[in-house]
Amino acid sequence: MRRYNIIMAMLVMLFILSPMDGYGQDIVNLRHIVQRGETIETMADSYRLTTDMLKTVNLGMDTFYTGMEIFVPVDKKYMWLRTEEDSEDILKDIAGYFQEYKEASRIFNSGDYRKADKLFESTIRNHGKWLPCEEAYFGKAMCDYNRKKWSSAVDGFAKVISIEDCPEGLREQSRSLKASAEEQREARNQRTANFFSNFFQVAAEVGTAYLAASQANAGQGYNYPSLPQGTNLGSMSDAEFTNYVNTSLSQLANYSMMQVEQQWKQEEIKVKSGFASTYRQLHGKDPSAEEVQAAYNSYMQSKGNAYQAMQQASSGLYDRELGVSSSSSGSTNKKGPSGYACSVCRDTHVCQTCNGSGWQDGMGDNHDHYGAGINKIPCGNCSNGHSKGDGLCHFCK
Repeated sequence: MRRYNIIMAMLVMLFILSPMDGYGQDIVNLRHIVQRGETIETMADSYRLTTDMLKTVNLGMDTFYTGMEIFVPVDKKYMWLRTEEDSEDILKDIAGYFQEYKEASRIFNSGDYRKADKLFESTIRNHGKWLPCEEAYFGKAMCDYNRKKWSSAVDGFAKVISIEDCPEGLREQSRSLKASAEEQREARNQRTANFFSNFFQVAAEVGTAYLAASQANAGQGYNYPSLPQGTNLGSMSDAEFTNYVNTSLSQLANYSMMQVEQQWKQEEIKVKSGFASTYRQLHGKDPSAEEVQAAYNSYMQSKGNAYQAMQQASSGLYDRELGVSSSSSGSTNKKGPSGYACSVCRDTHVCQTCNGSGWQDGMGDNHDHYGAGINKIPCGNCSNGHSKGDGLCHFCK
């Protein structure tokens, strides 16, 4: 018996030094009781061994029968937090893991990467507590790689590389594929950035022009409140006239807001649907709700920036036409091409709308609503709209 044990130990040492696919250099022989239906071939397949490996470890095994105690060589990495006393549980986990991994690999080879991804993930979830599962992690990363989910592939290969007991060959392959996925991700991000840069620029320009036209036509199609039968503006009392004006302005504002909201809603639908369509063409899948909303927010920001730039450009052009320096909006000392510091009032500092009176002609009625005389209303440029204006030039103050 002692001589048998010495021979066994020597053979095990030789076996440790022999190459085993997926196995490291630390091999542990676990005891197993052969179950009904098991053969040496099925056992070798279950643990990714060869029949010769099993026969080498179990010297003198000429027969193979139910209830027989044999040794099964496994990599020590599968022993994490367990001992040889847990042999049957360990072997059961290993066999279950490789069985699930084999099925996931079969689906992967058929080209159904989405289903294979779920199977690899299930394999990791079922066996990741006790086993390193580097093969399943690699398979899942390969699914992401073939589905062009570059960021997920990069993370997946990084996980394989980080596994302590990962075979060096698999680790090197993961490094290479990780680098390739990173290059593909960078190229995709650049293509996406270029597309949306052009998309937002054009959309902002079109949207700005659309908004400007909408503002110019905000009142188009609006009907002012009808006057009571037998009543005209001239026959109204002060209270009736004020109420009519306030009601008209309020309804006009509500109508304008409703028009703008409808236009913006239609614009939002067009932008989001356009983004989703282009995203599908670029990535082969639908964007998430968060990505669609982020794209629309970016569009609105670009549109706002373009509109603000247009307003500033228009203001600068207006200033240049009037001979006013935009760098000194509060200063009236510097003269422009017209020879005046303020080309609007020609340095008189008098409001050119009301000629300094604070009042201007109204809507053609014959009532004195503000105590300024018939058909007089507060100046639209130098007043607050409710009382007499200050008569000063609204431009140079």
